[in-house]
Amino acid sequence: MALFDKYKRRFRLFALACWQAGWRTALLLALGALAACGFEPLHLWPLALGSVAALGWLVSRAQGWRQALLIGWLWGVGHFTLGLNWIATAFTYQAKMPASLGSLAVLGLSLYLALYPALACGVLWQGRRLAAARVAGFAGAWIACELLRGWVFTGFPWNPLGAVLLGDHAHAGLAGLEPWLGTYG
Repeated sequence: MALFDKYKRRFRLFALACWQAGWRTALLLALGALAACGFEPLHLWPLALGSVAALGWLVSRAQGWRQALLIGWLWGVGHFTLGLNWIATAFTYQAKMPASLGSLAVLGLSLYLALYPALACGVLWQGRRLAAARVAGFAGAWIACELLRGWVFTGFPWNPLGAVLLGDHAHAGLAGLEPWLGTYG
């Protein structure tokens, strides 16, 4: 037993770090899922904007660029997993296809698409020292990454963040500006 005594403290620190990382991961996944609530059919756009603001705040306080990328990627996984859940439902209408493949497809696509918010967060982390340029730089990087998401590997431009401000059928929101600015404007 004396052999393992010297490792007790290290094990406790490792266990504490794993527990804290689990809560941070869950928080980032939940923040991303909150952003997806801004889209149809919920239209909770303040949640989407608050989630992106929280993401920017967390990334600007990251210890390094790898942590900033991880924060953005985990946020993106939560965002796309909830925002693309309709894909899993589409699999249930295929007679010879197991419904579990729908969930697997959503998860796989979400893991890939989360690379784009991670890239935008990496750009934000690089410019975190310039307070005046932080918001504009993050917005520009976000737009560029959404454009890339709609183009790379034939693209998948589903749920661009600008769509949360368009409103529903009863309330037009900023939809009147879309012909001139586009979704990414």
